[in-house]
Amino acid sequence: MNTLGIRARNVGGIDELTLELDGQTNVVSGRNASNKTSLLESIAFGLGARSVPIRSGADEASVELTYDGTTVERRAQRTRDGTRRLGDGWIEGDDALLLERFGSLLETNELRVAVATGGDVEALLKEPMDIEAIEREQSRVMDRRRRLEGELDELDDVDQRLSTKRDALEEQRGHLTDLEDRLAALRREQESGATDDELGELRDRRADLRTKREQYERQRENAAEAVSRLEDDRAELVEEITEAEAAAAEYDPGALKRERDRIRSDLDDVTRRIEVLQSVLTSNREMIGSGFTGALGRDSGVMGDEVTCWACGQRAGPDHFEETVDQLQGLIADDKRRVKDREPEIEELTRRIEAAEEARSDLERLQSRKRDVEDRLESRRDSLEETKNQLESVRGEIEALDDEIADVKATRNDEQADVATEIEETRVELGTLRRDVERLEAACETLREKRVERDRKRERVEELTEEIRELTDRIENLETELRETFNDAMDDLIELLEFERIDRVWLDGDFDLVVVREVDGTTRRDGLEHLAESEREMIGLVLGLAGYVAFDVAEVTPVLLLDSLGAFDAERTERLIDYFAERTEVLVAAVHPEMAAEFDFETITFETPTTV
Repeated sequence: MNTLGIRARNVGGIDELTLELDGQTNVVSGRNASNKTSLLESIAFGLGARSVPIRSGADEASVELTYDGTTVERRAQRTRDGTRRLGDGWIEGDDALLLERFGSLLETNELRVAVATGGDVEALLKEPMDIEAIEREQSRVMDRRRRLEGELDELDDVDQRLSTKRDALEEQRGHLTDLEDRLAALRREQESGATDDELGELRDRRADLRTKREQYERQRENAAEAVSRLEDDRAELVEEITEAEAAAAEYDPGALKRERDRIRSDLDDVTRRIEVLQSVLTSNREMIGSGFTGALGRDSGVMGDEVTCWACGQRAGPDHFEETVDQLQGLIADDKRRVKDREPEIEELTRRIEAAEEARSDLERLQSRKRDVEDRLESRRDSLEETKNQLESVRGEIEALDDEIADVKATRNDEQADVATEIEETRVELGTLRRDVERLEAACETLREKRVERDRKRERVEELTEEIRELTDRIENLETELRETFNDAMDDLIELLEFERIDRVWLDGDFDLVVVREVDGTTRRDGLEHLAESEREMIGLVLGLAGYVAFDVAEVTPVLLLDSLGAFDAERTERLIDYFAERTEVLVAAVHPEMAAEFDFETITFETPTTV
């Protein structure tokens, strides 16, 4: 059997303590203020708990823990920023959470407190399984799927658009074939008559100029459309920049950050005050619980029992300490509410800081886009002006050629001239039609690429849907497994403890605790809010012990710590200790002397606040 060695200094009410626990089952007996709870807090800190109460008036607490040939030493120091921990515990990381949540079941245990106060236990039970991380991943996947579905909506009509373009392409190809046949026929007709080199040369030059004129007209139209689009873009950007400037002007990031830092500083001060008040409250409770005996002493006089106050050294009656406890509890509650009330302010300030940074980023992006649009607009306007000048020049040349051709045609056969004119017009029309066909072919190719992109995105949406389904199943399976394991463990404990008025306790689908109990001879289901304080305390301990079993905490820590067992009678407490002594290497339970007297266990007795 391994020995658990503990050396503690300035922990809770302990000044200095050295103790060895040789047995598997260790029952520590003592009245209030005898430091039995401080012993358990020392062991928990040595094992790896994240917090430990530092003795009032001390700046540092230390614990040395020896077990199974391994010694660990940890210290906790008061600093301006709170408590600083030094040294590694017996266990670290996620395992330390299991220790605090289910292996160190003291009165201040988060789970027990949540049950006692009617708080939310779901997050506390699910946190060790990291279900929330899976839920966050599920949310991220769902966001990605929604974005892809939005993009697919824009590609929904791609098949219809492709079909329309294909029909138009086939129609234009048919027209192209007809024009090519017509041009060949006209040329044959032209070759069959007399030729005129001079007239042919003039017509060729005019045809070339008309082709060039058409090109310039298209360029002018395209440039004008581009200028119009860019002017619209610039107008829209001006409006967006105005809105973005107004949005950015609503925030002062520097002031917001300074305000957040100030509130955080205030909350840090309040947190440190809570720790100090909690320490003072613990000491006063221990004074009251010990009956004002021990090292402080008691005098009996004409005015009744008087006690020397440990804090100020003045003489005071018992009512003084009880009043002080009430005041301290009120101060602590007020400070905790203050912390809770101001945390949303920090979250809101953080949200506004992020909004300010996003507004500034949006404004800079829009201004950059506006500069780019204005540069492009200036370039397009220059191009438009140049094209207009070129178009006017070509038109002048065409008019001159028209006059020259008219003079030549006067001497030519009208029929031959008409054939040549038709050939020229057909050539121009043929060039235009060929360019239309090329544009339609390019448009069809673009739509085919978009169709491939749509199909790829559809496949990705299906993959994400399957991933979401798998994550949902995983979450549901983990939650179901967790509930079933907890419920089985609680069933075993309820059966073991044989409560007279409670038949069953279980977690429902929403992780709410449901209690079946007998009231006035009738069995009914109840929530925690309808239970007495002692019943909630009892169920909180049962839930914590069920977690010890459900999460196999014995594989993580060799020690199970139990305190504040007053909700159970001696027989049930002894039965509970026997049950869990078989499931852990070392069990340490703190009880009052009246209960310890009824046990068959050997007990370790704590007599005074400063010695063991």
